[in-house]
Amino acid sequence: MKKIIYTIGLMLGAITIGQAQTKLLETNDEMAGVALLGENMLLITKKVEGGQHLYTASLDEPETAARAVTLNAGQINAVVGGNLAAGEVFVYHKSGRRTGKISIYKWTNGEFVKGEELPVPRLRNHSYNLGMHLTGDHRQLFIAAELAGSQGYDDLYRSEWNGKSWSRPRNLGKQVNSKGAEFAPFVSNDSLFFSRQQGETAYIYGASLKNGEMGEAVRLQSVVNEKEAYNAYFRKSSDRTVWVSGTSQEQPRYIAYMLGKLPEAAAAAPLAGAVSEPLVAEEVPEQIELNEVADASPVETAPKRAVSPSLVLFNAFNRVHLNLNELAGLSRFLRQQPDGTNFVIKGYSDGYGEPAAKQRVSEQRARSVKAYIERYFAGKGFKVEVEGEVLPDKGKAHRKTELYLVQ
Repeated sequence: MKKIIYTIGLMLGAITIGQAQTKLLETNDEMAGVALLGENMLLITKKVEGGQHLYTASLDEPETAARAVTLNAGQINAVVGGNLAAGEVFVYHKSGRRTGKISIYKWTNGEFVKGEELPVPRLRNHSYNLGMHLTGDHRQLFIAAELAGSQGYDDLYRSEWNGKSWSRPRNLGKQVNSKGAEFAPFVSNDSLFFSRQQGETAYIYGASLKNGEMGEAVRLQSVVNEKEAYNAYFRKSSDRTVWVSGTSQEQPRYIAYMLGKLPEAAAAAPLAGAVSEPLVAEEVPEQIELNEVADASPVETAPKRAVSPSLVLFNAFNRVHLNLNELAGLSRFLRQQPDGTNFVIKGYSDGYGEPAAKQRVSEQRARSVKAYIERYFAGKGFKVEVEGEVLPDKGKAHRKTELYLVQ
């Protein structure tokens, strides 16, 4: 047993080495989880009056979170697993006492597409709360609830799928459960992570999970456990870790953190001298049509870029990635285009900052859209070129990304 504890202690301690901690979102709304989907989307779980709903936001603008209509198919909704790095998410929906189910969603062509549905075990839960994590192979379900034979309050249980139904949930035992409440289970590789509540505080723990055997739970010795705070909803996706820390001092406050490297575009250095954004009239510059000069001699017809952009997307101040409203417009546009369409994507930066920084940002805006197309519209075979340009004027109308059709 000591060997198991030592092994997992090394593994948990290693997550803090060479990684930067980033505050993603701070709010008075009660966050019941945060997850990173793909490279740039946050899934935020919030408790609201009468239920619990999921919201989406871009990683670099989490304050613009919008309710995810498709993912909120129940009165209570929660992320319970998935291959998040690949855009797949498992969501638990509950609309009544016996109407719980888990739906599999895939982020495809700019929208969530629902796939397989799975039942959940029938539980006689004596707790107000219920938490779950479904493993990637859909065969094991880790449950946080207060069932018969609990060690104290909420405990962690495991149920296994036999191809037709779930087995009776089994208590994970004293290696994991205590007289306090254990909740928010999450499995990554050969480790189980969860939170343990102690009064008004909660700390994140981990236990080895090999060949179906549980190791002894140990408290994570890392920045994910802020002292005298409510630390929970730990999740790892690729090389990044996210969690929520809360405090009830005077007014409840919830903060979502990320540990790991930001995407290159999102981590671009702020423009020099950019402190605040002045009020500027939001006017789109007039398009100037270019006169084409006809050549008397016959020439071979070559692909030609359209004079005017087919789509104009606006970037927030000092932001490389688009917000979700702009991405939704981009997705609608791309779905309407024939397979194999050629585009030129041109990013612009306005007159704030140093010349080199402005040029870099303009190109990064174009590359960000290209990366989005390649990730979520790969099946349409689009051909994309990118350009960047710095505009001398300042204001929202000059911070944009344009898409030109090439015909």
